[in-house]
Amino acid sequence: MIVFIYQIVTKPLTSKLIVNEVCPECGKKDDIELTLYMRYIAMGIPILGMGRKTGAVCTNCGNVIKKIDTSIFSKRKYSDNVAVAIKDIRKHKRTLWQLLYPWSLCFVLPIIVLLFMGISSINKSNTKEKAKEYAELLMHPQAGDIYKATWFENGISDGVLVKLLRINGDTLYVVKSKVKIPMSFSKDEWDKLSSEAGAFESKEYKVKTFSILQKTNYGDIFMYNKDKNNKEYPIYLGQVLNSKCEMNLDFETIERKK
Repeated sequence: MIVFIYQIVTKPLTSKLIVNEVCPECGKKDDIELTLYMRYIAMGIPILGMGRKTGAVCTNCGNVIKKIDTSIFSKRKYSDNVAVAIKDIRKHKRTLWQLLYPWSLCFVLPIIVLLFMGISSINKSNTKEKAKEYAELLMHPQAGDIYKATWFENGISDGVLVKLLRINGDTLYVVKSKVKIPMSFSKDEWDKLSSEAGAFESKEYKVKTFSILQKTNYGDIFMYNKDKNNKEYPIYLGQVLNSKCEMNLDFETIERKK
């Protein structure tokens, strides 16, 4: 659930004393201060202007002559002198800042959108470059390459490291890590797996060469198996993570030592 927190802000623009106006409460003259306010809705920054309001108060005794939300047409609440002063103060010429400030979101939002589009464009470009890099690594494997991969076996998918030992024709000979993790796209989870030589099992798997697969499927891992007629066929084991950068992971998927 998303909760939006906003507040209504009432900010003074200008004030003046109403000449010859007597406070009906304390009888003091020339102490009635009239203030012009601007009001807007804010959510961190001003997003929506709500117009201008006026309020009048006696600076001597604190008596409120006109509340901020009282309409200018409610003349029975105050004298004609106050009504004239209200009309006069509303003619106050606002600065450019005072005109634009209540509508900050209208100017900030396009900037935010442009920044987002720019960042998205950069990320998309980086993703394409990363995809080319992974495609090159997958389509032209080398002995010693280590892949972060899903390993589907006995109906369960785990995360393992797969190390390429050697290549013989169109067949790759690989071993998988002794330790496995539940399938995850968390860097911290994958950091639990060691890529040191002793971290891999001794059992070798024969895997179909990536380069003879269709381009849309590169990165899939198949293990050869034999049927009752002794004919070999591939069994799907899993997929190299982020082979097409679709996950946009923030860690390397393939390790190739220079």
